[in-house]
Amino acid sequence: MAFDLRLMDDQAFSRAAGAPLVGGNRVRLLRDGREHYPAFLDAIAGARRFIHLESYIINDDGIGRIFAEALTERARAGVQVRMLCDWVGTVGKASRRFWRHLREAGVEVRFFNPPHLVSPLGWMARDHRKLLTVAGHVAFVTGLCIGDQWVGSTTPPVDPWRDTGIGIVGPAVADADAAFAETWSACGAPLPCDELPARDAMPPMGDVALRIISTAPASSQRFRVDQLVTAVARHTLWISDAYFVGVSA
Repeated sequence: MAFDLRLMDDQAFSRAAGAPLVGGNRVRLLRDGREHYPAFLDAIAGARRFIHLESYIINDDGIGRIFAEALTERARAGVQVRMLCDWVGTVGKASRRFWRHLREAGVEVRFFNPPHLVSPLGWMARDHRKLLTVAGHVAFVTGLCIGDQWVGSTTPPVDPWRDTGIGIVGPAVADADAAFAETWSACGAPLPCDELPARDAMPPMGDVALRIISTAPASSQRFRVDQLVTAVARHTLWISDAYFVGVSA
């Protein structure tokens, strides 16, 4: 009896990730803030319907204010702009005036899991996702937040923090929007249906197949996929990560 190992691996990855393999995408690799931020801002400037931004940290600094102005400009132009930030990641990073400025321009801002007296340990569940989707057209899945430290400094000379990400154009953008919608609805009313593009209705834009693994708070899909990647590797295994936490096999 013959087995197609590639098919078996695909089925195993689909089960572990809880996400299908989606073809027809074009992908751009982004290495740090100097590559990410111009791409983000170009996409935001071109938005005509909606913008979904999810980040663990947004700083009230030079980069943060550039993004705030870009988002408020689009909101005033009639684009629906929604921002989802982690409460712990953002506390102390931006002033009330910063958030008020966004809201007064029409940006809808929500904070994930602020502290509650009824659940004193509930604050430990955090949203570390960094995601930007624009009008169901382009998605950025990345490791960097929004702030000056991700672009570095010339005085004193400091290299930009390295947080690799990708820009996606194609049907997988629908899965990125669905991931945002899931966490957004955990913090209030759900997104309108017309802000969730149908994957099957999106034309192919390239030849890259990929999976969008939602990594929602308190879920383990990403961890299971990491274990599976390690188990099936036969020749080379490259790991690029900011942190490493060893666990039992």
